[in-house]
Amino acid sequence: MDYLLFIVALLLVLAIADLIVGVSNDAVNFLNSAIGSKVTTYRNIILIASAGILAGCFFSSGMMEIARKGIFQPQHFTFDKVMWIFLAVMLADIVLFDIFNALGLPTSTTVSIVFELLGAAAIVGFLFAAEKGEAIGEVMKYINAESTFSIISGIFLSIVIAFTAGVAVQYVVRSAFTFQYENRLKSLGAPFSGMGITVIIYFLLIKGLKGTTLAQADWVGTLNENLVVFILLILVVTTAISFWLQRQFRINPIKIVVIAGTFSLAMAFAGNDLVNFIGVPIAGLVAYQNWAESGVPADALHQDYLATSDVIVPTYMLGIAGLVMALTIWLSAKAKKVTETEISLSKQDEDGSDDRFKPNTVSRRVVKTAMLLGNVFDTVIPRNIKRRYDLSFERDKLRKATQVDQDAPAFDLIRAGTNLVLASILIAWATSLKLPLSTTYVTFMVAMGTSLADRAWGRESAVYRVTGVLSVIGGWFITALFAFSVAAFFAFVIYQGVLATAILLSMVVIYIVISNIKFAHRERRSKKEKSRLSLLEEPDLDVYIRSKNTLVTMIIEASGHYSTILNGIRNGDASAIKKADDELLKLIKYTYKLKRNSLRAIRQLGAADRRSAEVIVHGADLIQDMLQSAKFLSTESLQYIENLHEPLATGFIATLEGLGVKMDKFFTLVINQLNEDDGPNVSLIRKSRNEIREFINTNFGNEIDLIRRKNIGSKQALLQTSIFLQSRDIQAVLFRICKIYGRFEN
Repeated sequence: MDYLLFIVALLLVLAIADLIVGVSNDAVNFLNSAIGSKVTTYRNIILIASAGILAGCFFSSGMMEIARKGIFQPQHFTFDKVMWIFLAVMLADIVLFDIFNALGLPTSTTVSIVFELLGAAAIVGFLFAAEKGEAIGEVMKYINAESTFSIISGIFLSIVIAFTAGVAVQYVVRSAFTFQYENRLKSLGAPFSGMGITVIIYFLLIKGLKGTTLAQADWVGTLNENLVVFILLILVVTTAISFWLQRQFRINPIKIVVIAGTFSLAMAFAGNDLVNFIGVPIAGLVAYQNWAESGVPADALHQDYLATSDVIVPTYMLGIAGLVMALTIWLSAKAKKVTETEISLSKQDEDGSDDRFKPNTVSRRVVKTAMLLGNVFDTVIPRNIKRRYDLSFERDKLRKATQVDQDAPAFDLIRAGTNLVLASILIAWATSLKLPLSTTYVTFMVAMGTSLADRAWGRESAVYRVTGVLSVIGGWFITALFAFSVAAFFAFVIYQGVLATAILLSMVVIYIVISNIKFAHRERRSKKEKSRLSLLEEPDLDVYIRSKNTLVTMIIEASGHYSTILNGIRNGDASAIKKADDELLKLIKYTYKLKRNSLRAIRQLGAADRRSAEVIVHGADLIQDMLQSAKFLSTESLQYIENLHEPLATGFIATLEGLGVKMDKFFTLVINQLNEDDGPNVSLIRKSRNEIREFINTNFGNEIDLIRRKNIGSKQALLQTSIFLQSRDIQAVLFRICKIYGRFEN
């Protein structure tokens, strides 16, 4: 096969891969509001979004200028050089989005394609100029600098505008509806829904149909001439329909807004952002067809054709792309992970901070500054307005709006509707003015702005959420830098010839395979952790029983790891101890979530259940103590073996074996007694505890005498005494757990 034909075929294959990784990231744009508010089932939400994607693909605006000539000047490049640029861009795009998807962070397809084209074209232009002996000053002719600056500045300006608009609009909407919006729905629901649906229809007309073949029809011209009248007519009709549905069938009209908004954003995304994924491969295909017909050598045919000709994507390709995109949002685990990130950062629950984002100095300073500004605004805003707004945030109303139930929505329909309607307005407005923006940046920052206005960023979670938002925004700037540099590097490698290109392709394939294997491993680990926490959220059991089941499960896991550590010490098996050490570290991290979830769970208990609440909180704290003792033992044992210290004496190994047997029996007794319906038999457990404590104390004393009489190394002495001390701490904690549950249940 001809090398250039192979590149064309490879570009088309990469287009499918780019659709998969790109949609996995961009799905958050149109899914997060519907999923976060749980307007309907997840299956129905995906069906609605899939329908929007398929519709948008067939209304696609064709070949976007960015992919063809918006960033670089194709007329200055020969055909082979353009193909190298396109191949570098597609490879860099796939790697970039796979990284962001694995991290669960949303980023922009538009920004990535802009900077990838810029980086690849810049390096190829530089090498091409050097090859022809041109002066350094001539290099800039290969880049469309004016267009690039306009696109970049417009995209990043949209971040500030979207966030500010989100805060301001949600402030007004929440003041009107309050959190208990059912009381205001009768009077405000229909007008709000009518306005929202009207905006969405306008959004579809301006954003969805712009540049399509339908936009050339006569009725579209008539519509544009009478746009104000048409919009007012739609407003009246949709408001009347919403009012009728609300009164006649008791349908919440805001649900219609959220569903329609999800469809419209999915349609606009597919219709306009689709070319971010397939625009470059299609441009490569068109350029190849033109070259094949020309009969001119590839290194002699300049691409005036790409610079001057309008190219439309074939309909069958749009259909294939639509199917791939729809299947991706159904099947992609990474798409769900990106969606979870945005929802966790905007959820109304004050305790719902995303633990992946650790607070730092910047986030703390931002929160402190925001608090100071809040104090300033308090002095400026009229008291009656402030008092009226504060009524929406009374403690009892917030508690009802932020249920701790696992199935509760992350935020209500009011916020979801505002997110979708406001994002639609901003995107439609920018499109009508021919201003470039990123749909990802707009939808994300609107969601963050509305959550801030809803006081979802309380003192409990503000610093974590600010860290998360700053991480996402920082990731956007990294997107630009990464896209430019990686695409430039890939283009440099491809410029070196066929062998270098083959090596690069192999490396990219290997990376993608390894990345997906690691992601699958992390997801399995995450599911295991979620399954532990789910014990605390089983709806069929009361809070006390759920907490107790979780604690017993933790003791069972700790028992297994303790046995592994002792066996590893006896056998000198560092790998087994390392595995137990890693698992104990994960369990300790999990206990922080367990303690937080336990505190949230006891809110479901009544005032008469104070004793139950104390047992739940105390039990979670004790299990953390036990795991920390086991972790200290595993770390010290691992260091001793890995550092190749003296083997332990045969007599101590025998003692260790006896300790393991006794501790295993004690773990089993505790687990069985905690599972008894009438509670643990504390007397029986005390008797067993006394026996094992006597064994530990006797051998610990013998060990001390041995250290005094013989010249045992300090490392060995430290390990051997630590084994007894940490084991004694573990059995003491187990007994205390049984005591608090025994006293309560008996």
